[in-house]
Formats: sequence, structure tokens, C-alpha cells
Amino acid sequence: MLVRLHLPADLRRGNILLACVGLLSLSMVGCGLFSSRDGTQIGYYLPLTVQLRQAPTVAAAQVTYQDACGQNHIVAFGPQLAEAIARKSGRVFEKVVKESGPVTSVDGYEDVSVGYTNVDVFIPRQATKSHPATVIIGLDFAYTTPDGTVLLTKKIKGAGSGDIDVEASSCDIKGFDKIVTEAIAFVTDGMAEQLGTSVKIRQAASAGHVAPSGTGTAPPPSPVEPATATAPATSSTPVVPVPVPVPLPAPAPATTGTAAAVAAATADEQPSMLVFRAIIRDENRNQLLHEGESVAVEIEVKNEGPGSAAGVEILVSGSGALVEIFPGVLQVGDIPAGDVKRLSVNGKVGPVTEESQAELVLALRAKSPTVQLPSVKKFLMAVKPANAPDAMAMPVDVDELPKASGKLKQPKAVGIAIGIGQFRENGVSRVKYAQEDADVVAKYWSVVGGIPAERIRRLFDSRALKSDLVETFEQWLPQQVDPTTVVYVFIAGRGLVDPTTGAVSVIPFDGMNSSSRLYSLRRLQEALNRLPARRAIVIVDLSLERMAAQDAGDQTTPAWPQEEQGKERIMWMVGNRGLQDSHHFDLGHHGLFTYQLLKGLGGAADIDRDGTILAGELCMYARGQVGKIAREQFGNAQEPLCIPAPGQGAMVRLQPVAKFR
Repeated sequence: MLVRLHLPADLRRGNILLACVGLLSLSMVGCGLFSSRDGTQIGYYLPLTVQLRQAPTVAAAQVTYQDACGQNHIVAFGPQLAEAIARKSGRVFEKVVKESGPVTSVDGYEDVSVGYTNVDVFIPRQATKSHPATVIIGLDFAYTTPDGTVLLTKKIKGAGSGDIDVEASSCDIKGFDKIVTEAIAFVTDGMAEQLGTSVKIRQAASAGHVAPSGTGTAPPPSPVEPATATAPATSSTPVVPVPVPVPLPAPAPATTGTAAAVAAATADEQPSMLVFRAIIRDENRNQLLHEGESVAVEIEVKNEGPGSAAGVEILVSGSGALVEIFPGVLQVGDIPAGDVKRLSVNGKVGPVTEESQAELVLALRAKSPTVQLPSVKKFLMAVKPANAPDAMAMPVDVDELPKASGKLKQPKAVGIAIGIGQFRENGVSRVKYAQEDADVVAKYWSVVGGIPAERIRRLFDSRALKSDLVETFEQWLPQQVDPTTVVYVFIAGRGLVDPTTGAVSVIPFDGMNSSSRLYSLRRLQEALNRLPARRAIVIVDLSLERMAAQDAGDQTTPAWPQEEQGKERIMWMVGNRGLQDSHHFDLGHHGLFTYQLLKGLGGAADIDRDGTILAGELCMYARGQVGKIAREQFGNAQEPLCIPAPGQGAMVRLQPVAKFR
């Protein structure tokens, strides 16, 4: 299928989600969008022999885009997609037969077709510049037994995104093939994960069902071909990628006996769904492991299904110093429905002779045949000898939101997330990751902070004009608050500093180097002061430069709101207090300050380990991490600011922003 669509960059994520919703409304099958970056090597190797049948739409898969000169270009990726489907299927099943004709001695049939493709890129003119682009590939796939029983049928999408480069002297685009490859990797990883974790397919593998050979029975029609899509749909299963082999549970022996025993067996057959959280805490809290340093892994496992999960264990694997610290199997035990089990394991880093990277992978397994397993947790950390220079820590993927909602509920809270990375005026430098920063912060507010999604407003790029900011803060927001409301504001982008007063202003999408086209943070504070709200938490991650002035020698430093006033109801978390660009943390795909905030909201900022993260804790955690990483990895200072500062008795610093137990 060939689809060409040009959309503004700020609508990309919304259209992806709407596409998912649309597919769900038209079909009973599930729809998932996979966007992890690591291309995890999934391996299940279920003891099944399966015939793989790829529809003609796979080999013919392609997308088209327009280059800088307005010419259409077609990128055919069918052979690459077909190879990835076959390779990933080989990691799910013990044997995959690729013959196109009928094969009788198989346990099942895997049918795959391309159901959706889309390109989101817009290049307005021929100029040396980078543009964001997204490629989405959708697969329809199913698993059918030889007798025609459909055990799984799914629709799934994979998105590849990144920047493409255009040169003024040429119409060529560089970097598009990499985005297509990324989308293929994500969607086929998702397909393999759905097949490998399907309860019905795993039960068939456990039962050792093999089709009788020599029967001459024709294979069932493909349930994913559009012309014959008559097979019943299965219930949608949550996305649970498991990138390490998980042993299959042994078939439960037949039981006989009393009515009580029969009732117990029936209860055991109820499905259970396990979710778990894991946090690594190193002694220095710098995400670097030093020789002799103490390390702790804290794990929480919950059963969210109606059935009991028996014999739950955590398999520990990986490489380097981390895996050497902990035992290979951690016993969790039985977990009744709705119950939670917690455990903590401690150890010390052994002798280290040279700098290296250590990996720790935690995966659940259980004896229950109907358990639904969660995704594994993977940690990457740098290891160094005691006397070696600091190594670079591998980042946590903060875009992977917690699987379970946090315990904090704020039904009256309001969130405003603003990300302005591109500007109408060509003379204003782009801010990398600004939109991504605001978007993910808003998601954390909903999942971790307990703010209702309908009470979070997002303003990105061209939807963040000065008039939009004025309307949001001075007209819309006052209608949402009462004396119990806590207001959360996040702004990522570029700001200007008045050379005379030091006042800091945000540059909207339509802004320029003129005070009349800016939105002042002092104006924002005045708007917040007028509200009857209980408290406000304002987070700004701005790259700062000085506003043009006749006196070129004036070096006025930024003057942040309430820095001297010490207001009780408003807290400011400033990612960059000086006249400089904020650092981009490319390894984490976010601005450095925002990345540390998100990591802190995920649990790292819980300094006293009481399960609750306060606003003061979050700001101090991010401040310390940003300062250290900026010095060690960039050789350039970046100093965040927390207002009010610690020790001033400000109650706003005690505002909970996340709770995990």
C-alpha cells in the first residue's frame, strides 16, 4: 500500500494515536504502536513448527516522499521487511517453514500482510537544514492451527523517527533510509513480542500439539488477507516485549480428588497478569559504578489479573560487573490476585581493571500456565576502576512510561506543557527536543502525577503563538482552578533576557527579538498570583540569549521571578540560569535538564525512599545530575535553579509530584 501524507511536525504524535483509535473502532483486533529505540533482540523459541505465509503486500511495501525540489521519491522496502519478518519469526518459534505451498506437518500457520504505511515529513524550501520525519509501518498478522482455529490476530504499527538533512545545493535528502529501517525494526519486534507472549500460543506449545503428517488437509486460509478476513478476533493483549528467552511452564498435571481440589484447580486456571518495577540505586547516585561501590536493586511485583500466579521468579542475566553482583534467580513466590511482593538485593562491585559497560536484565517467569508476563527491565551502566576518569553512563529510556499508574491522584490539578522547538522566523535557532520534552512531561503528569488527561493542555511549535500563551494562562487557566487546585507548567524552548532589567521572556513560535513579540515570565507569574489556586509548580528548560541592545557591552544576567520575593505558593524549577544554550542530551533524546526530571519522576528522585517524590526532591535531584553531567560529559557548566531554595521553610517544596506506594 502506498500512502503519502504531509503534516506539520506538531501533529505527528496526535495523528499516530488517532490512527490507532480509528483502527480499533473498525476492528475487534488490537492496535499497538511500538516506539522503543533499542531494537531489542527478542527470543522465545517456542517448541512449534510454523509455516510463515507473507502476503504479496509485504514484498510490494513502499512509501513515498517529496524532496526539497518538490519531486516525488519512492522508497521500496518490501524485501527488507520480508527478511525482518522471517528473522524475527525465527526467534519466536523453534522452526519456521517458508515454503509457499501446503505443508502438513506443522503446528500452525503465521500469516503476515502490510496493512498501513504513512510518511510524515514536510520540507518547505531548498535550504541547508534538518527536518523531523516519521515513517509508520503497520502489519496485520495472525496465528492459526491446522484445524483452522485462530489463536491470535493483531494489527500493529511501528514508528521510526528522526531528522533528515537537506543541503541548499542539492535536492537530495539524507537520513530517510535509516528512519525506514527503524520503523521496520520496531514493528517486527512488536509482532514477535505479541506472538511470543500470546497465552494461547504458549499453551499450544506447552501441550506439544503437532499436526498429524500425511493427512493431506489443505491449510486454512490466511485470516489477515483483506479479502478473506472472516476469522474471529481475539481479545487485545497489552504490549509486553520480553527480549530474553523465557522458559515455558510445564503442562499442569491432571488432577482428581475432592471438590475443594477441583475448585482450587479452577482458580489456578484463571489468568494472572504480572507487572513489576525495578530500580538500581548505586551508592554515589551518579549512574556510574566504581570498584567497591555498593549497589542495590529494589523490585516490586504485582499481580493485576483475577488468578493467582504461582512460583514467580526473577531471572537475572546480562554482562559485566552488574550481573556478577547478584544471583541468577531471585525467588518471589506465589502472588495472589491483587497482591504485591517486594524484595531488595544488595551487593558490591568487584575488582575492575578497565572501563566498560555493564548490563543487567531482569525477566519474570512463573509456573502458572496462564500467566501474562511483563516486559523485561534492562539497565546499562558504565563501570570504571577506582582511579580511572569518569566513564559515560548509558541512559535510561525515559520515554518508556511506567506500566502501572502511580498512586498519586490529583483530580483537580491542571497541567500546561509547552514545547517550542521551531519558529516562524528563520533567524531564530531551532531548539532540539523541545516538543518531545513537553510531550513526555505531559504523559508523566498523567501516568505518574495523577492529573486527568483532559485537564492537561499541550502547546507545540506553530500552536504556541503569543496569542495562544496569553489565552492559555490568562483566560483558559483561571476557569479551571479553585482553592484546591495545583497548577503544573512546563516550558521548553528558547528565551531572551532583557539587557537592562534581566527579565526573561519566552520566544513563542511567532516571536522574534522584540519585547512586543515575547511572553515574559514575570507576566506568567503575575497571572499565577491572581489565581485562587493552592500552589503552582513552574518548570522552564530554556536556551537563553541576550536581547539585542545598543549597548553591546551590557552583560546583565537573567533575573528569575520571585528570586528575591520568596513567594510561598509558586515554585520555579529552572533548567539553565545563565546566558547559554541548554545542553541537549542526545543519548537520552531529550534536553539534559528535562531528561533528568523525567528520570527523577520515574523514581530516581525518591531520595529518602519513602515512595513519594516531592517537588523539592525532584528539583534538587535534577540540579545535581545536570551540573555533574554538564561538567563531566560536555566540559561546560549548566546550573539549574530551585526557587524557593532549600532551608527557607517554603511549603510549596513539599508538594508531592509522584507516589509509588
